[in-house]
Amino acid sequence: MRTFLLTASWLSLALLSGAAFSADANRLTYLDEFCDPYYVGRDFPKLTTPQWIGEEGVQAVVVLAIDDMRDTAKYETYLRPILQRLKQIEGQAPVSIMTCRVDPADPQLKAWIDEGLSIEVHTVDHPCPLLQGGDFAKARSTYDRCVDLMNDIPGNTPVAFRMPCCDSLNTPSPRFWTEILNKTTERGNYLQIDTSVFNITTSNDTDLPRSLTVDEDGRERFRKYLPFPSFVNTIEDYPYPYVIGRLCWEFPCAVPSDWEAQDLQQPNNPKTVEDLKAALDAVVLKQGTFNLVFHPHGWIRNDQVVELIDHAFAKHGHKVKFLTFGQALERMNKNLLADEPLRDSLGRDNGVRLIDLNNDGYLDVQIGNRRKSLTRIWNPNAGWQETEHRLRMVGPQVELADSTDADKRVGAHNFAYGVLRPQGFAVHLEHELSMFALGNWQPVPEFSGLLAQVTGVANHADGGNMIKGGNRSLRMRDVDHDGICEILVSNSSTNQLFHWHPDQQRWKLLPFGLPPETMVIDHSGNDAGLRFVDINEDGFDDVVFSNGERYSLHLFESIEKGWTTKVIQGRRGAGGGTSPTIPMIVRPDGTNNGAWFHSRTMWVQNEDTSRLPDGVDRLSFDQMLGKR
Repeated sequence: MRTFLLTASWLSLALLSGAAFSADANRLTYLDEFCDPYYVGRDFPKLTTPQWIGEEGVQAVVVLAIDDMRDTAKYETYLRPILQRLKQIEGQAPVSIMTCRVDPADPQLKAWIDEGLSIEVHTVDHPCPLLQGGDFAKARSTYDRCVDLMNDIPGNTPVAFRMPCCDSLNTPSPRFWTEILNKTTERGNYLQIDTSVFNITTSNDTDLPRSLTVDEDGRERFRKYLPFPSFVNTIEDYPYPYVIGRLCWEFPCAVPSDWEAQDLQQPNNPKTVEDLKAALDAVVLKQGTFNLVFHPHGWIRNDQVVELIDHAFAKHGHKVKFLTFGQALERMNKNLLADEPLRDSLGRDNGVRLIDLNNDGYLDVQIGNRRKSLTRIWNPNAGWQETEHRLRMVGPQVELADSTDADKRVGAHNFAYGVLRPQGFAVHLEHELSMFALGNWQPVPEFSGLLAQVTGVANHADGGNMIKGGNRSLRMRDVDHDGICEILVSNSSTNQLFHWHPDQQRWKLLPFGLPPETMVIDHSGNDAGLRFVDINEDGFDDVVFSNGERYSLHLFESIEKGWTTKVIQGRRGAGGGTSPTIPMIVRPDGTNNGAWFHSRTMWVQNEDTSRLPDGVDRLSFDQMLGKR
C-alpha cells in the first residue's frame, strides 16, 4: 500500500528570496485544474524574460506573428519591409506566420525559413469559430491536418497555434485545449505553444505609470479595444508565458490586435501605433513578452509595423529581443526547464511544473520524471539555484498500442501541492513526509500523523484506474481560509477531508467531505465535473458540480459543517430539478464541455454554442443564486 510524502519550501527559501509575496494558502490550486485558460492575473507569480531568455541585458521579448496565410506571394510583398528592418537590427528576420494552407514545396517557404522565420499553425479551413455546427470531429480535423501540413514543410518544426478569430469572437474554449491541442495527431505530431488569449494592460497595475495605461480623456487605454461587452477571452496585467493544462505554453497576445484597432477606429489609424508603442513600453517595464497579432488585410500598414520596430529599438535598444515562437520555445526549454520540455517526445506530460515554491512572486521550476528530478529556484539577483530531489510528477510511462492520446499513455502518480505554513511556502504531498529546507527536502515529523489516516487514494490508484486522472483525486485546498490547506481525497469510492489541528499536532478526519453525489474524478479517473468557485463572494469556495447525469451548487458554511446550503440540484432529463440548470462541465463521454468562470459568470463555448449570443452559453452568479 502506498504512503504519502509531504514536502515544503521552508526557512531557507525565505532567506534566499526576501519577504514573502502572499500568504494565500490557495495560491497553488491552479495546479489541480483540469483546464482553466484564464487563471493568471495581476497578482499571479511572474515568469519574466530574464528567467528564460539566456542573454544578458534582455528584458523583454517581441514576437511578431501574422495570421491567415494561404498566398505566400501576398505575404512576401507585405512582410518584406518588416523583414529587412529586422535583419538590420537582429541579423535575421524573426517573424512567425500563422498559416492555413500552403504547398510545402513552395520555394518561398524555404527562403523565409533560411531568413529566420517560422511557419506556424492556424487551421486548414479557418472556421470562425473552430467549434461549431455540432461537429467536433470536423474541428479536430482542420486543426490536425494543419499541424501535419506544417510539419511537412522541409526545415520547419511548427510549435505554436493561434485560434482563428480569437481577437473578435469568443472562439477559444477549454474544450479545445483539453480535447484537441493537448492531444497528438494520428501521425504523432503535436504543438507546445498557444497564443490565443488576450492580455489587457490596465491602470490597476501599479507598476506602470498612468501615462501608459490611461488615455488623455481618462479612459482605459486598452480596454476600449475589446469588441463587445461579453468578450471574455481575456486576462489582465499578465504579459508573461504561462501553462495551460500542464502541456501547453500560453503566450498571451497584446491588446490591441490590428483587427481590434480597425474595428474601433478604422484601419491604419495612427492612434493604433501610438497605443501599440505604449503596450510595448509597458511590457518592457514588466519584463514580459509582447505578442503582436496582425494581418496583411489593410488593417495596419507594413510601414506602421516598421515604425513599432523602430520605436522598440530607439527607446529600449538591446533590452528588447525579437524572436519567433520556435526560438522562444527553444530558449525556454534550455534556460528555464533545463532541457525538459512540458511534453515528452510522444507528447505526454513530462513531469514539469511551474510553481512559486518560496512565495516571492516569481515562478520556480519543479521537474520530476524518469530522467531528471530537479528543483530550480529563481533569484532575481543571482539567477537559478538548483537542487536535486526525490519527487516524481509522472510515474512509469505506460504504452497503449491502441491509442495515440497522450493522457492515455502516461502512468499514474499521486501527488498534490499546497500550503501548510503562514508564510505561504509550497508543500508537496506524495510518499512520505519531508520539507524543503536549506536546499534539501527535510523530514517534517509534526505532519506525520497523516500517513496512517489517508486511505482512498492508494487503493484507487493501485487499482489501475488512474491512468487518465493521474493524481487529481488528491487535492490540497484551504477550505476555511486559516492559512493551512486541508487535504481532500475525492473519487468514486472515497470522500475524505482532513483538517490540521495545530494545538493537538495531528490531522483529523472531518465529519463531512464534498457534498453528496459530487467528486473530483469519476470511476475511470476522468474529470467528474467539479469546480471550486466562490459563487456568493463571501471569501470561501463553493462547489459547482455538473456532468452528463446531474448538476448542483452547494455553498460553504463553515469548517464544522462544510458545504451545507444546496442552492441548485437536478438530474438531466429527469425534470423537477431546481432552476436554473447548470450547463455541463463534463460531457457524458467524459470529455471537457468547454466551461470556465470569468467576470462573475459561468461561460461555455463548444460546437453546440455557436448560434447562441456571442457564441457562448452563460449563467451568471446572480442567476445561480436566484437573484434578479
